[in-house]
Amino acid sequence: MRVLVTGATGLVGSELLKQLQAKGDEVVFLTTAQNKLNAQPNCQGFYWNPQTRQIDPACLAGVEVIIHLAGSSIDGSWSKEGKKMIINSRVEASQTLYQLLSEHPHQVKQIICASAVGIYDTLDDIQTEKEYTPATNFLGKVVQQWEGENRRFENLGIPVAILRIGLVLSRAGGALPHIEQMAKYYLASPLGRGTQYYSWIHLQDLARIFLFVMENQLQGAFNAVAPNPETNKQFTKQVSQAVGRKMLLPAVPAWVLRLVLGEKAMLVTEGQYISCAKLLKLDFTFHFSTLSQALENLYE
Repeated sequence: MRVLVTGATGLVGSELLKQLQAKGDEVVFLTTAQNKLNAQPNCQGFYWNPQTRQIDPACLAGVEVIIHLAGSSIDGSWSKEGKKMIINSRVEASQTLYQLLSEHPHQVKQIICASAVGIYDTLDDIQTEKEYTPATNFLGKVVQQWEGENRRFENLGIPVAILRIGLVLSRAGGALPHIEQMAKYYLASPLGRGTQYYSWIHLQDLARIFLFVMENQLQGAFNAVAPNPETNKQFTKQVSQAVGRKMLLPAVPAWVLRLVLGEKAMLVTEGQYISCAKLLKLDFTFHFSTLSQALENLYE
């Protein structure tokens, strides 16, 4: 099968390409950097610029599935301009793909889009794809707008699957290397109340979920999180243990984090308990269902 991937050079995209190629799929990808057209081994890259709606129609040749990951990191600045970039990078990318598919002949049978658990309100109660309280904060608004744009592909008669991704665990990027570094110097500690839940997912399992959704031609929303969320306190404690350290410092008050990080502090002081029961009922098998299993793999 020929698969087109956006956001292919990022953390998730790189792992996804590796797994797609391992199972024998042919992969092409879109990149906004012309010097990265050959950045991925055995993959053909095509240039696009969502800000100007520029995209090479040749990228669609023979493509049956699009996996759409593109969007700037939420770890960047949350200034007025930074927020605008976070939203626009997602909206413009989806609009550019929509325009391409509506104006050119294609064989696309499915689009699988990245989303985030940020769509859910920061509650300790279990939330599912259907039963949840929508977040009204900045991230909630970003994800709702993002998903809204991606659901428009259904207007073209293309089934859409949306993966709401939790905290991705990898030593190659994301939050884990930062926590690991703090832990190595005995500086890791609970953040805020420490009882907020982190719904996490091992990078390898996340890529496997994308493949599972593709292979089974699924559509609709799916929570791409492991079955066992952990509280911030337990999460930090287990990472510290994984690097051979103890968690010695008391919790950092939420007001201190807000003073330092501003609104962005919510990324660490708030969390959600997200259920992956929908995937489990479809017989998806996690390789890393507990945090201890994930960390053992990452730090073996």
